[in-house]
Amino acid sequence: MPGVPCGALQHHTVPVACAIICSWLLILVHSAFCQKPAKLPLVGRKPFLAAWNAPLDMCKLKYNINVSLDLFQISGSPRAVHTGQNVTIFYANRLGYYPFYNEQGVPINGGLPQNSSLEAHLHKARKDIAHFIPSEDFRGLAVIDWEFWRPQWDRNWNKKYIYRQRSSELIAQAYLNVTDKQVEELARLRFEKSAKEFMQGTLKLGTQTRPHGLWGFYLYPDCHNYNVHAHDYNGTCPQQEIKRNDQLFWLWNSSTALFPALAIRKGHMDSIHNLHFSQNRVLESLRLASLTSLPYELPTYVYTRLGYRDEAMAFLTQEDLIHTIGESAALGAAGFVIWGDLNLTSSRHNCSKVKAFLNHRLGQYITNVTQAAEICSDLLCQSHGRCVRRDPQAPHYLHLSRGSYRILSNRNGTFTVTRQPSKNERQMLADKFRCHCYQGYEGERCDSIEPEEIEEDNMINEDVEKEKKPEVNKDIQDSAVPLQKAFILTILLLLLNFSSI
Repeated sequence: MPGVPCGALQHHTVPVACAIICSWLLILVHSAFCQKPAKLPLVGRKPFLAAWNAPLDMCKLKYNINVSLDLFQISGSPRAVHTGQNVTIFYANRLGYYPFYNEQGVPINGGLPQNSSLEAHLHKARKDIAHFIPSEDFRGLAVIDWEFWRPQWDRNWNKKYIYRQRSSELIAQAYLNVTDKQVEELARLRFEKSAKEFMQGTLKLGTQTRPHGLWGFYLYPDCHNYNVHAHDYNGTCPQQEIKRNDQLFWLWNSSTALFPALAIRKGHMDSIHNLHFSQNRVLESLRLASLTSLPYELPTYVYTRLGYRDEAMAFLTQEDLIHTIGESAALGAAGFVIWGDLNLTSSRHNCSKVKAFLNHRLGQYITNVTQAAEICSDLLCQSHGRCVRRDPQAPHYLHLSRGSYRILSNRNGTFTVTRQPSKNERQMLADKFRCHCYQGYEGERCDSIEPEEIEEDNMINEDVEKEKKPEVNKDIQDSAVPLQKAFILTILLLLLNFSSI
């Protein structure tokens, strides 16, 4: 049906109709040209957070091997015996009555979301949240790990195809004289509606009961760029998958953080395929983070591993640490989470291997990238924003300059950074990175303050004495900013003129 121009409506509806249209157009223009501010960091002014989510406590209990986690600002073991942790992961059996089919095809909690009681699930989930996160003032990561089905019908393939089959069977049993096409369409509608209600309702419960925590689903968003064996692989998210991610607006709008995952394969060790795989997954998460109705971009915390997806105890090389953790930092993620299971602690040898990796290669790299991110934030953004690559595909990383910094290993598993700042360090960073300001700050250097918009209550206090920050070169400008403002003003004037017709 063709649209009706504002001028063709009755006279008394013109101002209202045009005002609505103009308001939406202005929102679209603003979203397209003005980046939302970043949410304040979870810990102090740490622009790139290091988090741990693996059961290393078993090394101490079983083998008396103590592994220091001082590198990480927040940590938590995924073992069910632990509660009250800053990183809490909810597996399928730990949060309410999550419906799914087990490996033998047996339905658990009804098997399908449309065949399970949402009310009973939320009642149980409320108790589970109170158990695993007893503090109502919780200020950490709350990650829901539901992997048996996906909320979109078309994404339930391979082992997940059972959810389409069983959903169709339910409809076929309930209705007579319907075609196969009608059965599938009804099954799709009911499955997707119920899946949405389960996921959205669970997030709503979490954000209501523990409002200062950052809630989201593990593996969401997913770029589905898994065809890494293709000869011409460049990691780009398929257009169909980008469209499907856009259709999950309700999920991003209900979350308070995004948790994409970077699990790379040993078969592509040190390969540019690993770089392309990681880069595009992080970029897709950052894209979706800005589409919500919230006044800030959702923080992205990238899940990664010590080892490769197909060989857990073969730990990442230096190059692949850059391809995962380093790439995430340079693109503007809020942090990373290292996940692991009980395989890491299944033997004395494995525990010793994990400890050695943390005390050397991994520990040195985490120190390097987190310190570099903090220094860049200090120098370019007054500690009021995080540094982000000007060109997302450029090979620029937040790494300490070898000529100016040294990373020294300490006996207790920690690291010390010695510094001899270079005179042109600030300009070198400014050429490659820009600032993404936190809430309450704006400007090229995040030096324009709006105190009423700062949400200090969402931060974990950190008892670290801040050094005096050097002044940033006032000549560092980006000519795109005034051009964008001029464009928006022009659009505004045109819209106002249109509404007066």
